Amino acid sequence: MGMALIVVLIGFTLLSAAGLAGFAAESAVAAAPVVADSVVFSCKGAGLPASAGAPADLSPADVGMIVAGDVLFKNNCAQCHAVNEQVVGPALAGIRQRRPVSWLIPWVKNSSKVVASGDDYAVALFNKYSKQQMPSFTLSNKEITAILAYVASQEGMAVAVR
Repeated sequence: MGMALIVVLIGFTLLSAAGLAGFAAESAVAAAPVVADSVVFSCKGAGLPASAGAPADLSPADVGMIVAGDVLFKNNCAQCHAVNEQVVGPALAGIRQRRPVSWLIPWVKNSSKVVASGDDYAVALFNKYSKQQMPSFTLSNKEITAILAYVASQEGMAVAVR
């Protein structure tokens, strides 16, 4: 019980420092900066928000982006994806090494349009997963970027037992 309280207090402190306490994920994403393709997230192993601490090189804005991405991921992506294991769709760990953000944003918004364009990677992915169509999402570029920040923060984390 005591450890759980400590984790909750540390989590609340992180949320407060990021200016997120009491705000919806959309508010956090609106306040967070857009991350360009050239930015490398230095949050490997941060495990936010599940972990008690964060690396010193994460700014409050980075933490806010990751927390917002966590909420968005769970509400939009977790039904078919996990970060470190394949579910219905592919595991998302390393996604920014496989495709640039400039490709990922249109893919998340309307994957069938990217497949229909004849993009080799999109067609191969579509065929690999038994032509299972990923639904289109009306997420903003900032929201998708927040999800990517969350995914980067979770890469290499232990897989939860179901």
